[in-house]
Amino acid sequence: MLVEVVTSGADGALAPLGHLLPQVTRRAAPLTSRWLDIVLREPSTVVFTATLGGRIVGMALLCVCTTLAGRFGLVEEVAVDEKARGHHVSVHLMVRLLAAAAERELDHVELTSRASRVAANGLYQKLGFELRETNCYRHDLVDLPAVW
Repeated sequence: MLVEVVTSGADGALAPLGHLLPQVTRRAAPLTSRWLDIVLREPSTVVFTATLGGRIVGMALLCVCTTLAGRFGLVEEVAVDEKARGHHVSVHLMVRLLAAAAERELDHVELTSRASRVAANGLYQKLGFELRETNCYRHDLVDLPAVW
């Protein structure tokens, strides 16, 4: 298993990432080389891929957030191809991602995961993530509120 940081769209990652992305979100448009280049140029985002048998079978992103309180990481878009499940691809991805977060001296790393993703949630707990009592909200910026 090889886990690498994607540094260029020329790395051959576009098609595999485009294949994996719908497994983690229904909201994303098809991945284009233009958008992949934009993401890869973003200094606060690191894209990891896992290669097994010569092909990319997994991905994970580390997004670095800098706030007044400190710096932390957000894990986003973790996906493993169905055909590669059972090879601990997620373990390899997450261990490498956590090492990269530690190298960047981040205060902590957070992630969200749907409760229905039982295996993923179990993995995150085995890796040392702790379940937090918090609410997670999203605003789609369609109907912006007025001040009251």
